[in-house]
Amino acid sequence: MSTSNRILKKEQPTAFSKQEKTPFLRLPFLLFLLTWCVWGKAQEPDTLPTLSLPEAFREGTPAFRALLPTDSVLQTEEFKFCGKPVDISPTDRQRKLKKEIVTILPSIKVWIERAQYYFPIIESILKSQQVPEDFKYLMVIESGMNPHARSYMGALGLWQFMPATAREYGLNIDRGRDERTDIRKSTIAACKYIKTAYAKFSDWIAVAQSYNIGQARIETELHKQDVESIDLKLVKETERYIYRILAVKMLFTKPNGLGFDVDRIQYKKIRRR
Repeated sequence: MSTSNRILKKEQPTAFSKQEKTPFLRLPFLLFLLTWCVWGKAQEPDTLPTLSLPEAFREGTPAFRALLPTDSVLQTEEFKFCGKPVDISPTDRQRKLKKEIVTILPSIKVWIERAQYYFPIIESILKSQQVPEDFKYLMVIESGMNPHARSYMGALGLWQFMPATAREYGLNIDRGRDERTDIRKSTIAACKYIKTAYAKFSDWIAVAQSYNIGQARIETELHKQDVESIDLKLVKETERYIYRILAVKMLFTKPNGLGFDVDRIQYKKIRRR
């Protein structure tokens, strides 16, 4: 092969050589594009996440509708527990009370139905034992008026007595019979507890709180904290406890004022044993 032919053949580009050069030509453009995108994004403000509102504050939900009439009821009504006025005007107390109203609202229909049977029995015993009638609402939140309700801790009955406390207040527990499920006997035992606690505290709200967390703890906290019993800083469940009792009373005594149509409830008769 002549020298001129070898030179011409060497200078002719092949398809393979073109493919090798193409990426190197594109690289500066890709780097410029990437730099522009990153710089442009860096100049934009961060997008804040959309916060999910609690149901009670989302318009159109059942919880939101339940709170609409609550404000007027809380602001205009004098509220009492066991015959003693309870100031529910402070914002923090109203917030806690509203929260419990929303929490128990899904259960109130069933509770009102059960109350047709249990309340006359319980009210009669409370009266005979000289215990304020409002403590029937404590029974409601303890067991939902189910005499066979049992907690994972072992509490049983309408008043949710633990075995040791039940025996302390005169209830028999054996294989054949557990008197914690006996409506009359368990209510009398609860009355004994309530009267013992009131003799110690002279404060019905403190009595109710002690039913949840114990008399010793409430006695300690009352001496330690210089606040009203309703404002004691306790474990979360006990702090909510008294407000839940007040919320139940409010829903039972003024259901229509809180937007609950009690007239539409179909009562189911329960045969007394």
